[in-house]
Amino acid sequence: MAYLKIIFYGLLSAIERNPIFFMVILLLAVFAPFVIKWALWVILGLIAFALLGMLFFVLRFRKAQRDLNNQFRQAGGASGFNAGTGFGGFSHFASSNMSLEELVRQMQAQADAAQRKNTTTTAAKEKKIQNDKSGDYVDFEEVR
Repeated sequence: MAYLKIIFYGLLSAIERNPIFFMVILLLAVFAPFVIKWALWVILGLIAFALLGMLFFVLRFRKAQRDLNNQFRQAGGASGFNAGTGFGGFSHFASSNMSLEELVRQMQAQADAAQRKNTTTTAAKEKKIQNDKSGDYVDFEEVR
């Protein structure tokens, strides 16, 4: 009997400290069938909205992935990437029935063109640096 008295007084003191909370609980108990019906519809709507949002993002990511794959395939012909086989190295030359000597000549021509491009751009940069007097080096000593 003492335990029931302790539980009852504890419940009364909780009601005295939080009257609004217990009033809401009492109203829910009385109007539960009506409230639960609408609460379940709201929860169902939130779940449907979350699922549609996730579906939207998945579709957007797949579209972006397809676009990226298409761009990668289109750029792959110039970079030596063979779709499905990975980086083939010199395999794209072998598929065009090019002899080794022709391959070496072509590679040498590409290297010479790249070297000429680098030397002309380097010479232009050096000329620009020589004409620019604002970037002169000034020697200084650190003072402690």
